[in-house]
Amino acid sequence: MRLLRPLLPALVVVLSACTGEGRSSAPPAARSPGGVAARSASPPPVAGDAPGASAPSKMVEASAEPAAPTEPAYDMAADQQRRAKVAKEELGAKTTATVVSDLFVVIGPPGRQGGQFEQSVALMKSAMAGFMNGRFGRKPSEAISVYLFPNAATYEAFCTQKYAAPCIAHFGFYQPGDRYMVMNIGLGLGTLTHEIVHPLVEADFPRAPTWINEGIASVFEQPQIPRPGEIHGGKNWRHPRLVRALTGGERDKARLDRLFGMRDETFRGDGEDLHYAMARYVCQWLDARGKLWPFYQRWRDNVADDPTGEKAFTEVVGLTPAAAHAVWSKWTLAL
Repeated sequence: MRLLRPLLPALVVVLSACTGEGRSSAPPAARSPGGVAARSASPPPVAGDAPGASAPSKMVEASAEPAAPTEPAYDMAADQQRRAKVAKEELGAKTTATVVSDLFVVIGPPGRQGGQFEQSVALMKSAMAGFMNGRFGRKPSEAISVYLFPNAATYEAFCTQKYAAPCIAHFGFYQPGDRYMVMNIGLGLGTLTHEIVHPLVEADFPRAPTWINEGIASVFEQPQIPRPGEIHGGKNWRHPRLVRALTGGERDKARLDRLFGMRDETFRGDGEDLHYAMARYVCQWLDARGKLWPFYQRWRDNVADDPTGEKAFTEVVGLTPAAAHAVWSKWTLAL
């Protein structure tokens, strides 16, 4: 998935279960607790007698300034209702909107509320139960619209209607600016379980670099949910690209330790497909050892002192990234 500068009104995260294309944007304006814009409530000082004055001075009444208007507190339920209403205005009165995990407003176009839509909703519920079970520490505080189109024609038609431009990825994208996910699920549901990771990382680990954000998301392109509250990832189509690098002329480029400190623009630059494969299989290797989430959480909680994550990795895994490369590459090639 590539993070690109958007052609749309806001920066977007574009994510694909099959090509891994994506974008990111700056976070929305900060709010004080409760969703109310922060402002000073302190009254202006009132002038009084100076200490030691020989005669009392005249009290001066402070002029009261009108209070600045405040934003209303954010109402999740009201926003979800609004998003469902907007979806029906966009797609037609028979559009279905279902709330998942008290967060996502999942939208099915008219005539497309059958098995594929129901399967998508069920997968989202199961995935979120796993993601929020000791993995991510928090989820977004504002609702997100999730548009599920059954084929390329309806998917592209929506982008043309809403953005006056083609869809910016073949499989789907996430636009943080207005909190829209738009997907062509006719190409597979792996896009869906990849996409929903990004707003979770955005809320839980806002300083996460692209490689760990995309690495975790890519693991769940092939989700495995053995029981409620569990989620893992299986081997998928990115594996052959990594094997070619590890066994061919790109061994130096496919080193595990290259990811640590990798700039986002480097991740998105030349060799992006290899970087995605590396990030994915590093995260899958860690998950298979029960180390992914302890590593992620330790890095998240100490990112100010450990911006590259190398210290967290070493503490959790017991090896530096450079020393872990041989173990990881052997595991990868044996998959």
